Amino acid sequence: MRTCLAGLLVAFSLAALAGCAANPESPQVRASARDDAAGPRALMAKWHHSLATGDKTQYLSCFTGSKDDLVLALAVFDAVQANYAFHNAVVATYGPDGWKAFQASEGARIDLFPREERWLARLTVVPMGQMAFGYLPRGRVPMHMLKEDGAWHIQAASLTTPGFEAKRAADYLFRWAATLRQLIPQITARGVTAEKATKDVREDFKAKVAPAEAPAAAEAVSNFLTY
Repeated sequence: MRTCLAGLLVAFSLAALAGCAANPESPQVRASARDDAAGPRALMAKWHHSLATGDKTQYLSCFTGSKDDLVLALAVFDAVQANYAFHNAVVATYGPDGWKAFQASEGARIDLFPREERWLARLTVVPMGQMAFGYLPRGRVPMHMLKEDGAWHIQAASLTTPGFEAKRAADYLFRWAATLRQLIPQITARGVTAEKATKDVREDFKAKVAPAEAPAAAEAVSNFLTY
């Protein structure tokens, strides 16, 4: 009798749990799926895809903000694409080992923006009603997202790390991108080795800024191009 009663209790409990489970066809679940597909995490996925594939139009559509802040967002895009182009030139000329030599040599290092979709799983998105925060894996200042008129956008002002003005940071990033692009022809012509290129990147970039600005310029590249 006790065994039968226990069995009935288990069966009743399972039935109750099944009854409480969300119906995948219910309006609440469908609404949740729609929110996720067009919410802050979907915005972060769009931002990642556009930056990784070089889609400038789609990338800029992720942002809202003042002119200076949007120029900074564009500078980040430009620097990321220059990093990719420089990496591709080194690998095409000297092979994967050449890139390893570049990264291992004393001088500049280039942190490539992760193209893999699995990197998205390492992002932390914290929704807070009409706002949300997106944290990159390496702990930089979170990106702020805001829902306005039914659409989510990244607030470009949140790209600016403490101690930097958007306009000044953008200037440094544009100069960094120009430095890399100017060295690419020398690499493809084998006029400079991978090992020497890392020093040339560092020295050429320093030459593009005033001596007093060199530390801040290097810090800007480190802060804005680390993922």
